[in-house]
Amino acid sequence: MENISKKRVIQCFLFAGFSIFLFLVGLTVIPCFDGGCALMFLSIFLFFSSLAVAGLIFYPMSRAFDAVVTDANLLAHWTYDPAWYDRILKREYEEHKERNAALLVIIDGMFLLFALFFILFVPEGGVETGFVLLGIAAFMFVVAKITPGFFRDRKAKMPAEAWISTKGLIYEGAVYPYSGFLYGFTGVSYQEGDEPALLFRFYQITGAKIYDPFTITVPVPKGEEKKAREIPAQLGY
Repeated sequence: MENISKKRVIQCFLFAGFSIFLFLVGLTVIPCFDGGCALMFLSIFLFFSSLAVAGLIFYPMSRAFDAVVTDANLLAHWTYDPAWYDRILKREYEEHKERNAALLVIIDGMFLLFALFFILFVPEGGVETGFVLLGIAAFMFVVAKITPGFFRDRKAKMPAEAWISTKGLIYEGAVYPYSGFLYGFTGVSYQEGDEPALLFRFYQITGAKIYDPFTITVPVPKGEEKKAREIPAQLGY
């Protein structure tokens, strides 16, 4: 399986090289007060941002990927049957559609109520504001309808594999180390059912003391249930 994070590191360095080119253009081609200084300032920002993203995010993820696939204590490596995995994708697609529909009813409903209020009760500028709100509601409706299919198609192109080790998790080509920059792991549990799964719980720091939790659901193939039940204890949970 390909280490995608290595590609991202190379792309960051290429972008850093492009920012150097922009800096030279601003320095030698465009006069300072005609935008040259602004271009140089922007290129410096892009240069250091590219290096920061490569060094703090993608390089550690690349190392974590290699650590997982070469781990001597690999807990599980599952390659999913295409027909079975396609059924999983369809189920996730339907669940995504249901979540979007529920959110759409609430959010678009609020936009429609506010739009009607402005159109009916605000004499100056109310109609224009109402139509802007209706436009936003229509845009969100379109986004809600197309995103489930977009994510389903993208996941269908990913490797139908899961690697679970003491170093981290790789699922559908993406690596999830158990610790990282602005990122952490809080536990794993086994979910019983007709289609059992391992639930890996992580969090991402998105602001000062703001922790955004998320869960990676790894389906358990038929016949691997016993091994999967042991994994939480092997990881200390």
